[in-house]
Amino acid sequence: MKENVFSFPIANSSASKAQEWIVRIDAGPLTSQERSDLQAWLSEDPHHVELLDTLALIWSEAARAEFPAQSFLSSTALNPQKKFIFGRIFELADISLSWKLWVGVSAFFAMCFFFLLSNQTSTLSEHVRPVHSEIMTSVATEIGQNLELPLTDGSRVRLNTASTIRVEFTKKNRRILLERGEGLFDVAKDVHRPFEVIAGQTTVRAVGTKFSVVHFPDGRTDVTVFEGIVEVLTSQSHVTSQPLRLGVGQTLTVQSEQIALQQLSMATLGNKLAWTDDRIIFDNTSLLEAVTQVNRYSSVPFRITDQTLLNLHISGAFSTPDIQVFIRSLEQGFGLHVEKTADAYLIQKENLK
Repeated sequence: MKENVFSFPIANSSASKAQEWIVRIDAGPLTSQERSDLQAWLSEDPHHVELLDTLALIWSEAARAEFPAQSFLSSTALNPQKKFIFGRIFELADISLSWKLWVGVSAFFAMCFFFLLSNQTSTLSEHVRPVHSEIMTSVATEIGQNLELPLTDGSRVRLNTASTIRVEFTKKNRRILLERGEGLFDVAKDVHRPFEVIAGQTTVRAVGTKFSVVHFPDGRTDVTVFEGIVEVLTSQSHVTSQPLRLGVGQTLTVQSEQIALQQLSMATLGNKLAWTDDRIIFDNTSLLEAVTQVNRYSSVPFRITDQTLLNLHISGAFSTPDIQVFIRSLEQGFGLHVEKTADAYLIQKENLK
């Protein structure tokens, strides 16, 4: 019986590396070190995933194995017409192929992808692929970082500084757990799968709208609506089974058993989104609230040492990547003194210097 064989006259280094991995996977089980090396190579560039997947698909067709042409890692299934996406670089030649290769690659991809998604919290760059999975997927931002994240249903999530979400999308549900920080959610309409964001004891439900949720370390949760209508379930509404409905410009603060609803001006509503441009805006804001907000962007926390300053109100716009601007404003604009210690910035009156 004549065997199906291919040669790989590939000049591209990534394609050559993918070829090496295909041959190695076909040879038998990988060692722990090889699995680690492959995971590292796949994470270097999203194209590595598609390249390795495409090679496996081509090999499987060469052996005429009837397996579904479905990518385990790509955001969409590969079109059969795109199997030679990297050019006609695969021609009949002298390397024997095992028809079992695609089974092995598929099984390994499934295992590897589950490991990467379920055991690692990803800190992502600006160029991210859509998140989609029927398992919990964690995404996090570092202090001072914000990130826009596309979801496979067409929705988009913008994460503010020091934020963590867990995404769970199934055929019946679209659910995001906001573990900490702030997220801006631009929700694609899907009446059959409501979109839910859970922060502590608060659940926000929407079909197609735009809203933000902030989950503070002290347990407080703020919900603000920018487009459409959302329903909010709190620990109290879980008992009464009556959700609260919020419209554009409304913000709800939930802390312990207390709930506060406000209607915001358009200016204040816009200020709440300043962080998407790496800014923070205070408009007659108490110093205590301002420090709470700034601490989200600083690796060194600010502390107010004089209790008489708690109700001092400040105004101004600050760059979130440059905390020194905030310090200079406090000292030059409000006559305060900021002293840096080993573990904090201490805010006090100038005469206490």
